[in-house]
Amino acid sequence: MSEIVKKETNTELKPTDPITFGITPVSRSKINPQAVALVNEFLPELDAKTKFFDRGNSQSTLSMMSLTMLNGHSPYRLLRQVLAETESRKTALSEAQVSHAKTLEKIQKLQDKLFLDPDNNVLNAKLRAAYVGIELMESKINGSFKDIATLITAYNNLKENYGIDDWTEEEFEESEKKHHVRRGFELMYRNLMDGGRASTATIEYMQQYGVHPQVGHTEVSGYINIVNELIKNNQIPHSNHLEEFLDAMAEKYYKESDKTTQRIFGKDSITNTDILSLVQDKSNGDTEEHTEK
Repeated sequence: MSEIVKKETNTELKPTDPITFGITPVSRSKINPQAVALVNEFLPELDAKTKFFDRGNSQSTLSMMSLTMLNGHSPYRLLRQVLAETESRKTALSEAQVSHAKTLEKIQKLQDKLFLDPDNNVLNAKLRAAYVGIELMESKINGSFKDIATLITAYNNLKENYGIDDWTEEEFEESEKKHHVRRGFELMYRNLMDGGRASTATIEYMQQYGVHPQVGHTEVSGYINIVNELIKNNQIPHSNHLEEFLDAMAEKYYKESDKTTQRIFGKDSITNTDILSLVQDKSNGDTEEHTEK
């Protein structure tokens, strides 16, 4: 276990040795002393290794799955997902700090009582339980920090990889067309690979963003045939081959969505820059609309 704290006579909190489950049984027939000895000997090692898993996901899972789920490889969608994942962990940390402070206060009160009554078995047992509780709590807090650090690393890598220095809400809105067109082709590919036919949902999705469903079906069917030929000739494509096809489809057809918005709303762009978020101007402290002209 990691170090815990105890109260010295000068009331200062200092590190001390790890806690073991020191229990004096009333009936020795109920508790196996060999098992207790084994636990006390090896539990510290298990506790140390458990700290590797102080969060829900590994760095790989968080970066490769949580961020890309429903987002594909759209850079702005990925950046947005980083922000959402970070926000949830910030909330968890803010709540954890309250519980942590309360537990520390509880430990201090127990230490005060034990200073006056050091042989009180109930107080000693409660103190051990509080130590175990704060150990687990701090492990989870550390896991949240590790998750946020992973997300910050992913955020910086995404910006560097896609050449994004700074970005605005307007740029995100504009990128949505390519994202949804790309996603439509991705779903069409999955439909044809999975059941050989386009689902009603995929047909509607492509239509909403201006891509004729039969055009999408033809493009994807042609791509599948190309890949089948590659495999037949012992050329094994990487999954990046598929991602590049989807990128090409997004680039080729994303402007079709403008024709759809023109038909429905009478204009080819429905992004209202007047209602985008306000951001703080770092240079002079003023709050200004952050939009591209």
